[in-house]
Amino acid sequence: MALSVKQEDMKQVPWFSLTEWHQTYRQIYSNDTVDQTKAYEMLLVWKSRMPKLPIGVDCTLSVIQVCLRDREWTPKINNGELPISYENDLCLMYSTTIMRFLNHISNIGHTKQTSLFQIAKQLNIPEWIVNLRHDTAHGYELPSIGLLRIAINILLTWLHEEYWAAEAKRMEECIVTVESIKEAQETDEIQEFSDLIELWTAVSLYIHVGYYLVSDIPDPQLKETLQDLRLYAIALLEQNNKDKESNKNNHAEVTSNDIQKDEKYTLVTSRIVLLSEVSRYLNKKSIPNKKDIVCDALFNSEAFLPSKDVLSIFIQEKTTEHELENHVLPVNMMKFWKDIVFLLYEEGMMETLLLKLLNLINNEEVNKDRRYLASLWISSIFYCFVKLNAAHFISQTVEYELEMTQKRLPPKTFELRVKEETDHNYPHLKHVLWFNLSNIVLPCLTDMNFVLKFIINANEFSIKFIAPMLELISPKLDEERKQLLLNLVNIYAVGNITNDGSFNEFEQTFTLKDICNQHNDHINVDNKQHKSKNKISHFLTDQKVRNSYWKLPLKNYHWIDCPIGLLPWRIDSMEVIPPLQKVPQKFSVSVLESQITPGIVNNKNLKMQSQINWNNVLRKKKRLKRRHERKNADIIINRALETAKKQK
Repeated sequence: MALSVKQEDMKQVPWFSLTEWHQTYRQIYSNDTVDQTKAYEMLLVWKSRMPKLPIGVDCTLSVIQVCLRDREWTPKINNGELPISYENDLCLMYSTTIMRFLNHISNIGHTKQTSLFQIAKQLNIPEWIVNLRHDTAHGYELPSIGLLRIAINILLTWLHEEYWAAEAKRMEECIVTVESIKEAQETDEIQEFSDLIELWTAVSLYIHVGYYLVSDIPDPQLKETLQDLRLYAIALLEQNNKDKESNKNNHAEVTSNDIQKDEKYTLVTSRIVLLSEVSRYLNKKSIPNKKDIVCDALFNSEAFLPSKDVLSIFIQEKTTEHELENHVLPVNMMKFWKDIVFLLYEEGMMETLLLKLLNLINNEEVNKDRRYLASLWISSIFYCFVKLNAAHFISQTVEYELEMTQKRLPPKTFELRVKEETDHNYPHLKHVLWFNLSNIVLPCLTDMNFVLKFIINANEFSIKFIAPMLELISPKLDEERKQLLLNLVNIYAVGNITNDGSFNEFEQTFTLKDICNQHNDHINVDNKQHKSKNKISHFLTDQKVRNSYWKLPLKNYHWIDCPIGLLPWRIDSMEVIPPLQKVPQKFSVSVLESQITPGIVNNKNLKMQSQINWNNVLRKKKRLKRRHERKNADIIINRALETAKKQK
C-alpha cells in the first residue's frame, strides 16, 4: 500500500521504536478519550521530530484533532457553556480535515486519473465523501455536523485498513526478512568459530596424550580436515606474500615458517595453523557481537568447562601439591588452554570472558559443577595477573641492578631471569601461567569499584577468587584489611567460623551479637570466655554498634515475623498514599451502534486487526530456528575425547 513506509525509508521515521508506534496505534483505536488524547500528543511529538510525516500519520493526526475538539465542545454547547456558533467552527474544522485528507490521497502512487472521483473509487473511498468535499469547497453552506461526523469516522476506519494495519504487515515482513538474513550470517559466523575451537581442541587432546604426526591419529576425518587446512594455509600464505600489506598477523608469520619446515606435518604444526585461523577470525571487524560469539563457543566446548570424566584427562595420577591447588584449575588444563587465553588477552577479550564467567557463576539454574569450574577459571586468570604484577616489580629491581653494573641482557634472557626470580620469591605462584612482561594487568581489576561488585555479590563459588582480586586493587590494602574482607565474605557467603577454623553453612548470622553468642555456646563460660573474645577479634574490629536506632535481637528472635521493608526507626505501620483512581471514558458497542461519536469506531469493522501478528511486529518472536549441519567437528571432538580417556 502506498500509504506505508517503504523498507528503504524505515530509518527516516519519527518514532523511536516499533513499541512506540504500536502503542500509539492502540491508543488511537481504543475508543477511550484518555488514550486518544495521549495518542494525539504523541502524534504532535512525531510532527515536531519530522514535519513531513507519512501521509497516513498526517491524516490521522488531523482526524484525531478534530474529533477530540468535537467531543470537548459539544457537551458544553449543549449545556449552554459555549455559544452555538462553536458548532459552525467545528463544521469548518471537519470540512478542512476532509479536504486535506482527499487532497493527500489524490497524490498517492502513480494515479493518472484527473478526476478525484476515479481516484477515490480506486482507493475504496465512498463517492458521497468526495461530493461532501465538493460541496464544502464550492457550495454556499457547509454540510451538517452529523454528516461530517459520519464521514470522519469512515475515514478513520479507512486509515486503519489502508495505513495502520497495512503498515504493521509491511513492518512484520521487513523485520522477518532482516532477522532471517542477520540470523543466517550470525549462525555461519558462530559455526565457523565453533568448528575452529573444536578442531583445535581435538588436535590439542591428541598432542596431550602423546600423538606426534597427523598421519598417526586414528581419526580419518580429522586427518583429511587437517590436510585440507594445510593446503588452504599454504595457498593463503602464497597470496599474502604477493600482498605485503595483508601479512600483518604474527601467528600467520609463525605458521608460514612451520609449514615450510614441517615436511612430515606434525600435530604441533597443525595446531599452530588452527591458532592462526582463530587469530584471523578474532581480527575480523565485520562480525557483530564477536566477543559474545567467542565466549559462548568456549563455554560450549567439552574441554573448557569439562565434565568430571573429561576433567580427569588433565589430572595427573601423581600430582605435585602446591598451595593454590584447590583454588585454581589443574596445571595441565591451564597449559592446554594457554595459547587461547593469551590470544584472547591480546585481542582485548579477557574482560568480556571474565564477566561472562561471573554471570555463569551467579546463574543458579546452571549446574554446580560448571559454576565451580567457572570460578576456578576466574581464580586462575586472576592469579596469572597477580604473578604478572609481582614480575613487574621484580623487573624494575633487575633493571636497576643491570644499570648499576652497566650490563645489558637480551630481551628473552632478561624475561627468563625475571621469571626465575618471580618463581623463587613467590613459590605459591610457580604453577601459574606466565604472561609476557610487556603485558599489563587489566585496568578493571585494579579498580576498587569494580572489585566491590564482586565482593558484594559473593557466593559460595566466587569466594575462590576474592583473595587474588584483593591483591590487585589499587591502592594496595594492608594484610589486616584483606583478612577482614575475606572473613566477612566467607561469613555471608559460606557460613560462620567454627571452633576448628572451618565454616558452617547451616548457621545464619544476622547481627554482631549473634556471632558472639554462637561462639560462646561452644565454650565453657566460666573457664574459657576470655579465649572466645580473643578468637573473635581476629576477624571483627570490635563489638560496638554505632547506630543507636538499631537494636540487637535476642538469639531466639523470630525473624520470620519481622515486617519486610520496615525500617527500625519507623512506627509499626506501612502507610501508603492510595493511587489516583481515574475512570477512563469508554464507549460500549451498544452506544456505537445507536449514536455517532466522532473518533469512536466499532472494532467489529476493523477487519485486518485479527490478522496482525504483533509478536513479530514488536520483535518479541522467537528467533528463527535454522538447522545447520556441523561439518564433522562434533564427531571429531568426541573421538578425540574417547581416545584421550583410553590413553589415560
